[in-house]
Amino acid sequence: MKLYNANLSPFAARCRIQIYVKNLPVELVDPPGGLHSATYDAITPIGKVPCLEADGFVLPESELICEYLEDRFPENPLRPASAEDRARARLVSRLCDLYLMAPMGVLFGQLNPKTRDEKLVAEKAVEAKKALGLLNHYVGSDGFVVGGKLSLGDCTLVPMLFFITTLGAPMGLGATPLADYPNLAAAWARAGKDAILSKVTGEMGAALAKMQGG
Repeated sequence: MKLYNANLSPFAARCRIQIYVKNLPVELVDPPGGLHSATYDAITPIGKVPCLEADGFVLPESELICEYLEDRFPENPLRPASAEDRARARLVSRLCDLYLMAPMGVLFGQLNPKTRDEKLVAEKAVEAKKALGLLNHYVGSDGFVVGGKLSLGDCTLVPMLFFITTLGAPMGLGATPLADYPNLAAAWARAGKDAILSKVTGEMGAALAKMQGG
């Protein structure tokens, strides 16, 4: 079983957290030929990471990969026990994917001060802050998404917080992007003390530095 992976992708990072926490027999590999190559597109026509290949079964999309891995390896579950808590964890993942990632993706492309569109940055920063407010509402004050323990919701949230804290200032989110979101600040502080979460954010940081030529 292998996961086609890119360390900087928050979607791939979501899956890596789950794989590390549950110690799953999943090999992390680069997309053969690179993203958008004919070789990789032949494996997954979506052409993105992550993508899981399991005994001939090929599954794209990080949320579905995480759900599949929970179904296949139910031990040490990252799904909360109650239906309500499961729904809340999924809600946080959905808010990250649909409400926060959309403006963040645009802002990520506006980091170069020489080419940035300041009007666009201001508009998307407002959208991103609104999404952060929603997430802050649904994340627990203890920094966990739900139930006082790590869940699939946290697997989604923490990689997004990496980008908010690392690139939030140049993206127009303020010098201290989590200052107005205490529950998210608690989640980020807790992630820094967790061996696996900090391992994944460290992988993301190294990949970002490499991309930036550092």
